[in-house]
Amino acid sequence: MSIFYRGAGVDTYWHLNNPTEIGFTARAPEVAPTTVRLIQHISRGTNNSPFISLSISYAVARDYALLSSLEIPTPSKPAYVYEIEFQNPLPSGIKVLDPVKEVAQTLPLPPTIGPAYQHDGSQEFLLGVVNPRNMGHFLMQHSQQPPLGEGTPRPPNLSLELETLVRALRDAEILVYGTIPATCVVNCFDVYVDMPLLE
Repeated sequence: MSIFYRGAGVDTYWHLNNPTEIGFTARAPEVAPTTVRLIQHISRGTNNSPFISLSISYAVARDYALLSSLEIPTPSKPAYVYEIEFQNPLPSGIKVLDPVKEVAQTLPLPPTIGPAYQHDGSQEFLLGVVNPRNMGHFLMQHSQQPPLGEGTPRPPNLSLELETLVRALRDAEILVYGTIPATCVVNCFDVYVDMPLLE
C-alpha cells in the first residue's frame, strides 16, 4: 500500500471536478510518456503532459492547494487535499514513476562525457531553484570564475535536468502515467487559512 497527496486550489479544475467520483486524468493522456515530457512537466509546468503529479508529503500538497487557489480559502469555501492510495498490484493501465530516478538514468556517466547537469554558481544558487519566488535573486548572481581572465559576467548554468531534480525533491513528487481510478481517491481534506496568504 502506498499513500500520496494532491492539492487542489479553490476554483481550480480539481476543485470543481470531484476526483472521488471521476478519478484523476492527465491534461494530455494521449501524449507519449517520454523523459523529455517528464522534464518539461516538472521544470516548466507544461500543460501538454501525460503525467499526473502527486506528492508523498501532505504538507507539500497543502501548500499547493493554498497557493494555487484563485481566491483565499476559507472554512466556508476551502481548498482541498486529496489522499490517493494504491494497493499492490497497481490498478490496470497506470504506471507510477519516481522522476528523480527517471532523470538520473539519462545523465552522462562519467561526467566528463557530454554536458554536465550540475550548476557552476555559489552554494546559495540552489536556494533560488527551490524557491524562485522569494530567493530568485540567487539565480541571477554572476557565476564566479577563477581570476585568469576577463570573461563575460553571466548567471550560473541551470540545466533542465538539475531544475527537474531539485523541484522533484523539493515537492516529494511522484508522477503517474494513466488514469487514477476514483476508487484510489480515499479522502478529501478541507484546507484554508485563518489570515490572508502573504505573497
